[in-house]
Amino acid sequence: MAEQKELVPAYQSFPTAQPALRLKTGFNQKFICGDIHSGSTLVAVPLIGGTLESVGDFEPKVKFTISNGTDWFRIDADKTYGRVSVRALATDEKGLSVCIIVDGVVTLNETTMPLVFGAPNATTAPFGFGIENFKIETGHEEYKPLESMVFVGSQRFVKEEGDIVGVEARISRIISGSGME
Repeated sequence: MAEQKELVPAYQSFPTAQPALRLKTGFNQKFICGDIHSGSTLVAVPLIGGTLESVGDFEPKVKFTISNGTDWFRIDADKTYGRVSVRALATDEKGLSVCIIVDGVVTLNETTMPLVFGAPNATTAPFGFGIENFKIETGHEEYKPLESMVFVGSQRFVKEEGDIVGVEARISRIISGSGME
């Protein structure tokens, strides 16, 4: 019988995360579309402004204002998770625009549910209940590198003044692993 080689993890081939972007937006309206074919409840959540800015050494440097967008939020039939599906428009100070596409999953529990549904006793949630995949599309040359990058983010809901629920995300670029193993 041939001798079996011991398996040793080659961590250098695993991808790593580089802090890249910080997103802030919010909402104060929800339009319940009802239960759809999948059994999920579809809720349209228009976004009310916000920002997308680069952090640290991330390139290219960006500073966008979010002018509009909608989260087509789906609440699973068992009410355990919400599925984020955002398409938003963001523009820099020169008038160059990008499309931000976000897909993710949010745990719905005693911390997040009051925020999602605007309960008066809601408080800001810590990070750790939402994870998202971010994609940026644009035709503007200085932002074209963003289209070839893979981004993931950690998301939370924030209690803002009045009836506004804030949404914050800390977004990292995924860097490919290296090596032969």
